[in-house]
Amino acid sequence: MSRRFFVGLIIGTAFLSSGCATVAVFENVTETEIQLTKPQSQLRKASIAFCEASRDAEWASGESNFSSLMRIWGGENEVGTEYWARLTKFESPVSEIVEQISYDVEHATLQLSELNKLAQTLLPSHGAETKPRNADVREFERVLIHAGQARETFAMSFLRAQEANEGQLIIKPAAVLEPLDQELDLARSIANGLAASRMSDALALLKDPLS
Repeated sequence: MSRRFFVGLIIGTAFLSSGCATVAVFENVTETEIQLTKPQSQLRKASIAFCEASRDAEWASGESNFSSLMRIWGGENEVGTEYWARLTKFESPVSEIVEQISYDVEHATLQLSELNKLAQTLLPSHGAETKPRNADVREFERVLIHAGQARETFAMSFLRAQEANEGQLIIKPAAVLEPLDQELDLARSIANGLAASRMSDALALLKDPLS
C-alpha cells in the first residue's frame, strides 16, 4: 500500500483485552544481582525497545490502564485516535487502511512472541537457575501495558474502518487479532510466573529473617 507506515521495532527478530499486569516485587538489589546474565539483559533491552517503538507508532501511550480509563471517561481522548489519524492522513482507500492495520497486528504479534520467548528463559519452570531481576520483571510488565493498549488500538481501528466502509470489511478482525490475543495471554502468564519467583524469596525472608 502507498505510504505504508512500516514500524521498525528494534528488537530481534493488546475489544479490548482483559487481564492486568502483575506488580513487581521491589527489593534491595544485592551484589549478586548486579552481575547480569545474558538472557536478563536481553529481555530488559528488548522490552524497553518494544515499548518505545509502540509509542512511536501510536499503538500505545504507555499510561497505566487506570489513567487511560480516566481520560476516556473524562471525554479527553478515545482509544487509538492518534493511530487512526496517522492511518487516514493521506486519505487512503479503506482496503489499504485495513491492510496496514493487519500488518501492524502481525508485526506486534511477532515482536511480543520473541519477548515471551526471552522472558520464559527466566522462569524456574524453564530451567532458570537464578531468580529474575526486579528490573526485568518491571520492564516486562510495561510490555504488557503497551501490548494491551496496542491490541485495543487495533481493534478500535478495525471498527472505525468498518464504519467508514458502510459496515463491510474483507477480513474478520477477530481472526486477525487472535494470534495477538494468544501471545498476550501467554505474556500475562509469564509475568505472573516471574513475579511469583521474586515474591517467593521475599516471603522466605519474612518467615525466617535470621536466615
